[in-house]
Amino acid sequence: MHFLMGMFWLGAVLAMISLYVAAAYWVYMAARWCGATWRASRSKETATMDPPFWRADDRKRIRSAIVIAVIAGITAYINQRATWMGEDNAHLQAKEYYVSGQVLNGFRQALTTVIHPDLFVMYPANALQWAICSQGSKKLPENDGEIGVWQNVWFHSHYSKKGRWQLGLNSGESSDKMRWLLDQWWFCLETMATRPFADKQMEEEHYLRDYPALVFSYERCKGFYSYKKIGSAQRLAMMPEHVARARQLSRWLWELPGKWQASLKAREFNAANPKIVALLQTDLLLELISLIQGEIHERKFGCDNESIQRYVAARKEFVEPVDGLPAYRRMKENDQGKSLYEIVIEDPGARSTKYIITHYCGIEVAGKEDNSKWMYVDVGKLHKRTPDEQSNNNARLNYQEEIEILEEQFNER
Repeated sequence: MHFLMGMFWLGAVLAMISLYVAAAYWVYMAARWCGATWRASRSKETATMDPPFWRADDRKRIRSAIVIAVIAGITAYINQRATWMGEDNAHLQAKEYYVSGQVLNGFRQALTTVIHPDLFVMYPANALQWAICSQGSKKLPENDGEIGVWQNVWFHSHYSKKGRWQLGLNSGESSDKMRWLLDQWWFCLETMATRPFADKQMEEEHYLRDYPALVFSYERCKGFYSYKKIGSAQRLAMMPEHVARARQLSRWLWELPGKWQASLKAREFNAANPKIVALLQTDLLLELISLIQGEIHERKFGCDNESIQRYVAARKEFVEPVDGLPAYRRMKENDQGKSLYEIVIEDPGARSTKYIITHYCGIEVAGKEDNSKWMYVDVGKLHKRTPDEQSNNNARLNYQEEIEILEEQFNER
């Protein structure tokens, strides 16, 4: 029965792809006709001619394109069955839906490489993908983490793979859809991190590999929970739900390297792809910054807090690992590695967090900031401060309310 349902959804997927192929060729014909009409209007000899929309070989070309697309889809389906329906896989009834859905997802991945997933042309394919997900996920046990993988691979990776936000969104806007997306991303993060996987291949090839990228997207966009991205860090730090989320997510990220170590596939993959490790380290530090700021507003800051100890250890691992070059420096994408360093070390939140840990706890924090920029040198001169003094002043100003809370807390001791 489930095999037949899988074949039904495969048929729907192939029909959908065929419609997209036909529509794309129709757009090509329309553009060709418009070009021919314009050229005819520019020539006296052909001014009275009406260029044909259809040409003799168009139907043959459309049929050929559809046949090629269908053959490619069937080939992809066979490959997916071989990958996900072996003897060592689990939930094979649900996998009948998954392998059919993967054919559509591969097509959507190709499209969203060049166009945004929110564009209206994606609506039919996205709706069909959700329908397959809704039906297939009912065959998965509620306590299994695989449903989080399905949703991440089929929907959220289309945003995270290029660091995309909702189409048309800017950091000063409120967005119900962005918050809906964030809720879906959180569902995936929580599900994958807290539920066991019966299918170890699914766990190793998706959860362990894809988790840091999804966290990074969530971290970049979670400010919209405060209804405005600009200046959202402090507002989120005053919202108990999101402080609790930062505590949970930082714990899941802290535990992930242990899961990597337990998997030979994960260790080999990470050795060849240090970006995954660098992303995890960045995610962890950002979530710990959020957690520490939240603990300040909860009046629960303490130098012995787990969040402080983990932040100091994670930052040292980011810049001074015990085994060779830092992961961000081993990345093939040098510019991305530098960007991660800027986020972790130079960002105002990172500078302020380092300041309060060193100032109030007397704990050394690894990672030297670059204070040779004009905002520290030139501005410092105006106020008769050294670049380092100006940097500390900026760190205090950035955390002005947090510093007031800490001053009150430490002066009472």
